[in-house]
Amino acid sequence: MNAQPITGVVVGYDGSHNSVQALDWAADEARARDLPVTVLHAWDVYAGGPIAVPVIDVRAMAQETLNTGVEHLRKAAPDLEVHAALVRGPAAAELVRVGRTAELIVLGPRGLGGFVGLALGSVGAQVVAHASCPVVVVRGELHTRAEKGPDQIVVGVDGSPASRFALAMAFAEADARGCAVKAVIAWDRISVTDLPPLVDEAGMRAAAERRLNNLMIPMREAHPGVEVTAGIVAGAPREVLMDAARTARLLVVGSRGLGGLRSLLLGSVSHALVHHAPCPVAVVHAPDERSGDAGDQGPEV
Repeated sequence: MNAQPITGVVVGYDGSHNSVQALDWAADEARARDLPVTVLHAWDVYAGGPIAVPVIDVRAMAQETLNTGVEHLRKAAPDLEVHAALVRGPAAAELVRVGRTAELIVLGPRGLGGFVGLALGSVGAQVVAHASCPVVVVRGELHTRAEKGPDQIVVGVDGSPASRFALAMAFAEADARGCAVKAVIAWDRISVTDLPPLVDEAGMRAAAERRLNNLMIPMREAHPGVEVTAGIVAGAPREVLMDAARTARLLVVGSRGLGGLRSLLLGSVSHALVHHAPCPVAVVHAPDERSGDAGDQGPEV
């Protein structure tokens, strides 16, 4: 285990095809942000297995797996600063731990330990829910800055603390990658049909538009070179964001929206998107979510 805190971009690698894709995406991200990359592989010995394997052999196999990932990254991105981290312990717990000092964690949607029927493995689900830093789940079609592909980053906004930090990340990503930002509020008519008679739906929608525009002001000032479109789209949040992400380079969402229960670290919408979105998904927590009171503060810009 490294004595120094791990910083920069951390990518979880287990030798699977999905984790190789995560390596490639992490390299492009690190290059865009001018950050180092750490390839992390976790290993452990579990009692009760059908075959007794000496600890030294398990560690040697883990080291070989890690070496493969590091070699791939150094060949694919010789310009990057690449580090290796071999840690002993549960992969999810180790990734969450390094997330306290890292800028970003990058994962594949399912590793070698996942079941074919699961869209996101248990390690990924735990890391997305509990990591302090943003977590990107690399799924769908991948595009690097050098490729001709989608030039838009989509971000879901609902005014919650987590979505404000998601908005800040989306603008920073777009600025670093030369992309545009598309900020979306989903206007779910199902949720407003039961409003009391005196409540004006049109007025509520206009208020939501004003709120969205107000949230854009500091972001535009901090990133004046980023082209921005923002609007309200009718439909359930999951479907609206899935549709908007079909041509996106990256989808950024807060971990829990205004409708989420405070006891949940990952809301139903973000949970659905990391399982089914058509492009890589970044999940961002508000810094004080784990205290149980997210307050009403957004990021400083």
